[in-house]
This record gives sequence, structure tokens and C-alpha cells, in this order.
Amino acid sequence: MNEATDSITLRLEGARARRGVVLSDFETFIDSFLAALRDFDRDRRGAPTKKSGHPEARAAAITSFRLVGFREGSGIATIEPELALAGGDNESLVESEPLQMMNLRALLSSVDREEPLPDSVTDSLEKAVRSAGEDGTLSVEIPEPGHAGMDCRSVLIDAERIARIRAAKQTPPPRVVTSISGRLHQVDFEPDKLAIRSSDGVDWICRFPEELESQIEELVNRFVWATGSGTFQSASRGSMQLAAIKAVEAGIQTGLFSGDPISGDDLAKAQNVTVPQGLEAVGAPEWTDADEAYLAALTSG
Repeated sequence: MNEATDSITLRLEGARARRGVVLSDFETFIDSFLAALRDFDRDRRGAPTKKSGHPEARAAAITSFRLVGFREGSGIATIEPELALAGGDNESLVESEPLQMMNLRALLSSVDREEPLPDSVTDSLEKAVRSAGEDGTLSVEIPEPGHAGMDCRSVLIDAERIARIRAAKQTPPPRVVTSISGRLHQVDFEPDKLAIRSSDGVDWICRFPEELESQIEELVNRFVWATGSGTFQSASRGSMQLAAIKAVEAGIQTGLFSGDPISGDDLAKAQNVTVPQGLEAVGAPEWTDADEAYLAALTSG
């Protein structure tokens, strides 16, 4: 593994950090930032978060960074991964970069995409940024993999972003569908939009490409089958971008399924039955030993 280390810049700003950072605030920031890193890694491995007591060997390795610089300004610290990992963790020996760097990158990627995070992680991140004041912000600048000291990526963490991450956790993922069926009861060609009411009462509001217009004109007030990309908005409403649509032909009820009672003689006449047929008429024409074995297997206790 390349022994060159990657430098990460932590830029802490806020009302309490305009002329530097009070040492007690900086201690709160460091403790909270490291707690977020530990609990993020534990959650990814399916382990319990918010563990009390002295950090275990892996938790120590995950947070093994060295402070190598602190510049004038709000609160600008430079840290680097400590290559001598605590606890003799050998995982980093087979990875392309130190374990703590991979974990930090994964956390920053989740924050940047505003993905749901464990409560203990968002609580720690919030405490870290608020150590600089109610308006506190944290900007983390980290080099892209394989580009030490070059091509840095910056991720901003503030109260608004943390609130959106919490909201993402509370919002269940949308129910996705790829096909629907029902009556096409409404069409608007400007814009290209239609509504299909399915048998379960869901009203699907669908947008469709221009090439389907002529086909849709002939399907108004008919039962249709549509495919595309759709999601449920609520128990009674959904939306879909149509890719294809076609009519569902209604079944034809023949006289065999008539609701009127039909006598046995008429049924026999309609099916050309003139004499009693016996069980032989519905049995196999040739009963073999294999058939006998199969029947025995079905009826055996």
C-alpha cells in the first residue's frame, strides 16, 4: 500500500467560531465527529450503535486520524489517516486505502446524497456543527481516491441538510409499479396526460409520449392495459410515465355459462351424449404400470 497519506480539511464556521474556536467547543466538535464515524461504521456492519465505554479496536481504527494543521480563520483543521491502526486491524492491509478513509468517504457520500442515516449519526453530526453556533456549518474537503492532494471533493454539512436526511428516513420508499389496467376515463392532449381508474379504485394520472396520441384517441372510455414507470402517491392515487398502452378485450359469455337453468337432457344433447358413458369414458385409454405406480404414490399415506 502507498504510504503517502491523504489530507482532509475540516472547515468549521459559525457565530461561535468567527475569531477562532474555543477549545471546549473544538473538543465537543471532535468528540461528536468521531462518534458519527464510529456509529456509521457500526450501522453498516449491522452492529448496535451508541456503545458506551472504551471504543473497541475497530472503532479506534475507524477514527484513527492525526491533526497535522490548524489554520487561522473560523476553524480550519487538517487531518490525515494514522497508518498504524489501533488494535492490530489487518483489514487495511488488503484494501486500496486505509479503513478510516473508506469509512469517511462512505459517510460523506451518504450525506451528500442525503440518504437516511441512523439517529445516532445524525445526532452526532448535528452536535458537531452546532459546536460552532446555531448557524454552524462543517465543510469537509477530501481528495478523490488515488489523487492524494489533488481533485478534492467538498461536502457541506449544516442544520438544513441534517433536517432533510432525517426527513428522508421518515419517508417510506415509494411503491413502484410497471403496469396498470383499468378504464381510461379522461384524456388531455395539451399537455399529454390521461387518467386510468383501476378496479381497486386507484386513479392513475399518466403522461404519455406524442407517438401514442393516435392510439389513445381510440381507447377513451375503454378498458386498457398500460406499461411504464409508475409510483403510488397515496392509497387512491398514482402517477405513471407511459411506455405502451393497449385495449383489454372484454370476454364473451357463451351459452354454456348462461345464468338460465338448463336441463340435463339439453346439456347431454348439446354435447352429443346419447347413452350412459361409465367411468371408462373419462379414464385413460390405456392404463399402464407406470400410471398405477403414480396413483399409488398419490394415495399412499
